[in-house]
Formats: sequence, C-alpha cells, structure tokens
Amino acid sequence: MGILNSMFAKKKSPQQGGGNIPNGQTVPSSSSPNLNPNSQPTPAVQRYTELEAEISKSHQSLANPTVNQLPLNGFKKFGQRLLWGGILIGIPVGIVYVANLPYPVIRQPVAKTVPLLLLPSNMAMDANFKQGQASIEEARQLIESPTSPADLDRGSLKVKEGKAALDAIPVWYVAEWADYSRGYYGWGYDWRFTPTGLQASRIKAGQLEAKVFQEQNAQIELTNAETEMINAKTLFQQAATPIDQKAAIQNWQLAIDRLGKIPSQTMAGRRAQQLVITATRDLKELGGLTAGNEKIVVILNSAEEFAKQAAESGRNPPHSSERWEQIAKMWQDGIQRLESVPNSDLQGYSEAQKRLATYRTSLAEVQVRLKNEQKSVQALEMANQKLTYLWSTLPKNGKDLNRNQAIANFMAVNNELEKIQSGTTVYLQAQKIKLDVQNQLKLLQQAP
Repeated sequence: MGILNSMFAKKKSPQQGGGNIPNGQTVPSSSSPNLNPNSQPTPAVQRYTELEAEISKSHQSLANPTVNQLPLNGFKKFGQRLLWGGILIGIPVGIVYVANLPYPVIRQPVAKTVPLLLLPSNMAMDANFKQGQASIEEARQLIESPTSPADLDRGSLKVKEGKAALDAIPVWYVAEWADYSRGYYGWGYDWRFTPTGLQASRIKAGQLEAKVFQEQNAQIELTNAETEMINAKTLFQQAATPIDQKAAIQNWQLAIDRLGKIPSQTMAGRRAQQLVITATRDLKELGGLTAGNEKIVVILNSAEEFAKQAAESGRNPPHSSERWEQIAKMWQDGIQRLESVPNSDLQGYSEAQKRLATYRTSLAEVQVRLKNEQKSVQALEMANQKLTYLWSTLPKNGKDLNRNQAIANFMAVNNELEKIQSGTTVYLQAQKIKLDVQNQLKLLQQAP
C-alpha cells in the first residue's frame, strides 16, 4: 500500500514531481486556487481508492492471530492423543511381556490363573516344535531312502534345521510343562506339544545324524575302492608279464574285498554290492577260473545270491525277531555253499575263504541284532506287566500311599526299561514309557 501511495503522490502536483495521470488528464496542484472540492473524482482516483481498500483488507486478514494459531493447536491435540494412545497400548503390552518372561516364578502363577497371557511364548514354543517335527520327518524320508548323494545333503541340512528348532524350546519349559498343561486344560485348551514327543523327536534327530555320518563315510570308502579297482584293471590290461598280471589281480581282488566291507544298509553299500558282483565277474573272465571250474563258479554265484538277498532284507533296521531269523538263515545258506568248495581247487577255495570271512561277520552281526531284539521285547513285556500291576495296586486315597514302596516299584519298572537296546523295534515305545515312569518318580521323590 505504501508503494501505491508514493507512486500516486508523485502524480498529484508538479511540486512533488510532475507527471501525467492515466487517460491523458493532468492532476491539479493542491495549491491551485481553481480546485473545486465538490467536483467528481477522476477514474484514476477511484481505481486507486479501490486498490487501497482491498490491500487493507488483505493485510488485516493476514495479521489475524487466530489463523496462525490453528496449526499449532492441531499439532498439540494430535500429540496429546498420540501420548495417551501409547500409554493405553503400552500398559497391556508391558503386562503381556512381563508375563512371558522365561522365569517359572512368573509363569507358573499366570499359567494357573490367566494362561491366555502366555499365548505369545507358547505359540513360539509350539511353532518351533511343529517346525522341528516337520524338518526331521523330511530328513528321515531323505536319509532312510536316499536315491542320490544330494538327498543325503538335503537330509543333513533338514536335520540341522529340525535340531535348531527343537533346541529353541528351553529346558525349563519342558520341566514345568505339567503345571502349564493343567492350567490350559482347565481353560479348555489342548496343545499338541508334549515332552514325550519332544524327546522322541530329539532321539530321531540323533539317529539321523548318525546315519548321515555313516552314509558319508561309506560314500568316501566307495569312491576310494572304485578308484583302486579301476587302477588295478588298467594295470592288468597293460601288464606285459605274468608277474605283473598276478600283482594286478591281487590289487583288483583287494579292491573288491574293500567294496564288500562297506555296510550294506547304506546307499554306498548297496552300490558296492552291485560293483562286487560286476567286478568279480570281470575278474573271472579276464584272469579268473578256467573252463574246468564251472561247478565252483556255480557254487560261488549261488552263495553270492543268498548273501545279496540277506543284505537286501537287512536294510533299514530295526526289524522284528522273525525277520532277523530269516536274514540269519540266508547268511547260513550262503556260508554252507562256500564251505562245500573243495580245497583241491586252490583258486576257487581261496575265493570261497575270502567270502566266508565276510559272510560270517555279517551273520554274527545279524545274530547280535536278533538277540537284542528278543531281549528288548521281553524286557518291554515285563515292564508293562509290572507297570499294570503297580497302577492296579496304588490306593485311591493319597494318604494311604506307601511312598517308599511306590518308588521302589517304579524303579523296578525303570530298570526293566533300561535293558531295552537302541536299534530295536520297541526302543521308541520304551522311551515314552520310561519318560512317564521317571516323571512319576520325580513327583514321588519331591512330595512332602
């Protein structure tokens, strides 16, 4: 507005700076005697008056303090709402956080009164348990029935993932599960997690790790034996003298024997059994038995068939006592045929004696497994009988319970379960019963 005043002032009189007004009219001087106060204002003066009024209104509206205070008041109200919202959300979140701390002193009372507050940590435990079981089951299928080394690598990775998930479940959670489960059952919850299932999964993970280790060692042994056999075959074909041929044949046979020592229950062992048959046939064709030894060849081949069937039947233990007896019978049939080779045929007799050592070792292993299976089954039956009798004789009223006698009876059951060997068909079942018995012993020993 000041700029317009100064501009218009220059145009009012010649003393203040002469100039022409718009439309070519001259503004008379304020000191002119001919100025008529009642005369109508010119269009330029009217336009100036209108602009001055508009600028004054705009300046007043901008200077109004209520307009500047509106954003400040809005931010203040938003901050207050945000603060109270944080308080209202933070208090229950803090309560849930404290309730889920890994301290039995806090968790036990909450589990008995308001177990719903423990839902976050229990969901984490349940998720780890399910993930561990799923990973171990996938690993079991890959490791127990592999089709290639890639299956073993994948299975080994899944075992590690499963163990990591199971190890994420703390010991105190398992130890206090009885208290938590009672609280949840009272509220109508039924969780799938059980300490028995966790223990069984961990046992299975350990067994799978051991099997992967055996498979890897067997694969290394197979690779080395194959290399030796190929080298021996090449040396035999390149040998220029009978002495060199004999040395190559010996190395060839040593490689075949090495293949035969690879455990047949492994993937590499099954491959080795096939290579043994093929390599033995090639050895016989190139430098083995002569045309007059057809009978010896038939005996050796028939013995090899029994051994092959026995090894195939013994895959993926554990097996029942009846199956172990059948496997032992097949090994015995193979041994009987090898023992029928006369010592008059030096080469055939030498081959039979080498195979006899392997067959007898395999038979002894089967007999040990058969004996362990029979004893384990008997021990489980005895433990079940004692446990059934024990439960039937326990008094209904806790006051009438002879705690020392009950502890002794449970200890007797536990001792029977200790006799059950791993690698038997009843081992996992025995471990579940054993865990229940030990829990009962713990309750009896801690009772006041």
